[in-house]
Amino acid sequence: MKNIFVWLSFILLLTTCTRISIQKEKASRVESATPTAAAWYGKATATNDSDLKIEYLSEAIKQKPDFTSAYLERGRAYIQIAQYDSAITDLNIFIQTNPDVAEAYSLRGKAFEARRYLNDALTDYSKSIEINPQPQTYIERANLLKQRRRYSKAILDYSEAIKGVPNNADIYIARGVCYQKLNQLNPAILDYQKAIQLRPNDADLYYNLGSIYWVQGKWKDVIKVWEKCLELQPDHSRVNQYIPAARKKAHSSR
Repeated sequence: MKNIFVWLSFILLLTTCTRISIQKEKASRVESATPTAAAWYGKATATNDSDLKIEYLSEAIKQKPDFTSAYLERGRAYIQIAQYDSAITDLNIFIQTNPDVAEAYSLRGKAFEARRYLNDALTDYSKSIEINPQPQTYIERANLLKQRRRYSKAILDYSEAIKGVPNNADIYIARGVCYQKLNQLNPAILDYQKAIQLRPNDADLYYNLGSIYWVQGKWKDVIKVWEKCLELQPDHSRVNQYIPAARKKAHSSR
């Protein structure tokens, strides 16, 4: 009888231990299945959906509040969906502990510019360029300087950008506009001509070039480039409005 009792006790103990072991194994599986901060970050960088990216990065930050790279990427995602204040907040956190990352200042500059904090945007673009000068950041600062009518400084930045991306027509167009605003017509002509080489089917470029020739009184040149504009865009309203006058002036100047 005593042996039976001992045997039953042993079976009960063995069953209890087995149950505990199974419970621990299940708990371990659940724990290992829970995404870590790095896993959430990986999911975020693997998607192009900005809302999902923000959701995943927020989970990463919840699990690891000092995960600074997650703040940088979430700030970028907030910019993509035009939540600029949230972007600035995240980028501030990143910059506090990573003050030498040029991209962070460039991103925050974009957010500041969108919120019309233009002095702050210029400061951040300049800081980004100081750390790691890149053509795109020069373009961003130049566009803002041009917007603020600081044409001479914008020209300097566009010129720096051209060194890195010499075949970008938009930069020549923007610099040409700045030269034109400063009444520096010959450099403006060269920039528009270069832009036309890079983008020969853009009717507006021929219109812009013709408008400079108009100021210079070069009527044959006006007609030549404006006729090319009309080949590309027959209904170009400004050229159709002014080319008769240019032809008349060309005829009277013979």
